[in-house]
Amino acid sequence: MSRAAPYTIAALVFLSPAAWSLHLGLEPEPFALSSAAVIAIGLLLGGLIAVAGLLLSRGRWSKNLGRVVVGATLALAVVVEPGSTYWIALGLSALATIGLTGPWLKGWVREFAAADGPGTRPILLVFGALALVPAVGVASPAGLEFTHGVLGGAGVLLGWAYARAEVWGLWGLRVVLPVLAIGSILQSPWGGRVLLVVLVGAVVWLAWTSEAQRAVQPLLDRLPGPRVAAPGEGADGGRS
Repeated sequence: MSRAAPYTIAALVFLSPAAWSLHLGLEPEPFALSSAAVIAIGLLLGGLIAVAGLLLSRGRWSKNLGRVVVGATLALAVVVEPGSTYWIALGLSALATIGLTGPWLKGWVREFAAADGPGTRPILLVFGALALVPAVGVASPAGLEFTHGVLGGAGVLLGWAYARAEVWGLWGLRVVLPVLAIGSILQSPWGGRVLLVVLVGAVVWLAWTSEAQRAVQPLLDRLPGPRVAAPGEGADGGRS
């Protein structure tokens, strides 16, 4: 593996969504400008997190997240109008795809999850919450309503809180998020309703799993402490 390969691939993982964000700013059709803006923000956010993971933690999740972000840009290429920056963005996405699927990250990205890591479902829960940002843009191509902005903002806030092992973030994802999603679902076209129902449903389901609970309340915190012997009682529980 070349020493420069991981840094080159990380740069492509960031430049790909950055180029598509620029394209959406110049040629947002078929999305309204507000919808295109949150899609661009979501792609950039995902790209930045993937790059940070590739260069710092080197976990498998960062490589998989990079694939998801780049895959989303390729899906975007199917629906947006070609323009001056279209082919540049498409070329960067193609190069990023080659880099992430080739052998160049072998030996750089860890093959196995860390023993003390949070697990797959907590990671998916955080990314699912953050994915609400671009999802509300895709769900409302004609323009965002206030409820869409509230849902996207709640996804970022609660996902951030849960990533910091805050219990209120977990309960917000379990209880508050589905309530906030109702308005966005009702104000979206049918295709957008299906998208939001599936994504929010997946996030809420993940939030109610035992793995998600343990990520903010480790098992050792819930175990009873050592029994303290009463005065006049031996360590084996008998009277001295």
